[in-house]
Amino acid sequence: MTIEQLKKYRDICAEIDEIRQELNGKHYAADAVSVCTPPSYTAHSKRIEGYLPDGNTLSLLARLSDLRVQQRACEEYIDSIKDWQTRRMFELRFIQGYSWIQVAHKVRGNTADSCRKRVVRYLKNS
Repeated sequence: MTIEQLKKYRDICAEIDEIRQELNGKHYAADAVSVCTPPSYTAHSKRIEGYLPDGNTLSLLARLSDLRVQQRACEEYIDSIKDWQTRRMFELRFIQGYSWIQVAHKVRGNTADSCRKRVVRYLKNS
């Protein structure tokens, strides 16, 4: 994992939200139909919902899938960090978008530079 990939995490999350909104807006359909199922063959209502089949929907779903893979990769990388303070620094900086000064205040006993250097060192060694 590189620092550039981690810096893109918040942009990835924002793009995922935009794609979800677009898909749920004009590319999503739902309807109710009457069906009869065995063994009683009594008519009842069944809800059918899903995405409308067109080229734009498929490309949006493919892009959404790619973005979710990138998002999970960043989250799994951060979760795999053994040291609590280092993991917390990564979470605050890259997932929550805090500045280095804010990270230093949240992780007591550190300065902004020490937090930044610790993250850079960890990325270089891993």
